[in-house]
Parts: sequence; C-alpha cells; structure tokens
Amino acid sequence: MKKVILLTTISLCVAAIRFAQDKGFKFSVGPELALPIGDFSNGWSFGIGATAQVEKSLQDKLYGTATGGIVFYNGKSVGGGLKNAGISIIPIRVGAKYFLSGGIYGAMQVGLGFINKGIGTAFAYSPQVGYEFQTKSGKAVDATFKYDGYSKNGTLSEIAFRLAYIF
Repeated sequence: MKKVILLTTISLCVAAIRFAQDKGFKFSVGPELALPIGDFSNGWSFGIGATAQVEKSLQDKLYGTATGGIVFYNGKSVGGGLKNAGISIIPIRVGAKYFLSGGIYGAMQVGLGFINKGIGTAFAYSPQVGYEFQTKSGKAVDATFKYDGYSKNGTLSEIAFRLAYIF
C-alpha cells in the first residue's frame, strides 16, 4: 500500500509541475518536519514527510493554495518493552495565502487528513506564517512554520516546519 501511495504522489507531483508551468501557477515541493504536541505527543515522537503545494494568484498579494503530501510519525515507548506503532497522515487541504510585506506571509488552510491505524478521516486545519525568498539563481524558496490540527473524536496537534523549492 505504501508503494502505491508513493507512486501516486510522485505521479501527481510530476503532473502538477507540468500543469503549473503551462498555466501560470506556482508549484512548490519540499520536506516537512513535525513535532506532535498535546495528547498526540504522548504516543508519538516526531514526524517527517514531504508535501507539494500549488498556488494561483487571486489578487495582488493574495493566492489560493492546494496542498497534499504524507507525513510519517515514529511511535514512542509505552513501557514494558512495548512501543506504539508509527502512523502516517496524508493531508489534503485548500486555502489562502496573503503576503503582508515583502516575502512575509500568513496563510490558512482547511481540508482532510487521512490517518491510518484505525483513526480514519479527520477535519484538517492549518494556520501558517512564512517567508518566501529569492535565490541567487532567480528561483524561490518557501519557509513555512505552522500548526496542524486533525479533529475527529479529539484532536491530533503538531507544530511543523516546511522548506520547499518553488518551480
């Protein structure tokens, strides 16, 4: 199943890059590091994964966004030689990104989080702040700090950092 998810994600990324370049969209992809907080941190230690984001200009300084990816979380020891199994979350969110000044922006996204280990589908929300900066080669990099919440019979919460290359 993980191979199917990985192959599908790679295929979608390649298609999105091609579409983004043809239609004037911005496309970014990069790693994501997450630190569970609250009750989520009792059973899992940290998460690592990758996300891809497509952006379309709606007005001056305002962009519509769509994000997808996958993040894997390591389980913590629960005592007696037992350890929680790792879990994965596949976030699919849409939202808006507004540039406040220069490359500094605030963003908000909502959508779904598909969580394995019997948890299922949860409502996902993600307030974000970030900075988009230009490289010497004329390309751009997006650094995002965010809070992710997944609500279903309680909330799984994390703070995360994403560093993405913009095509």
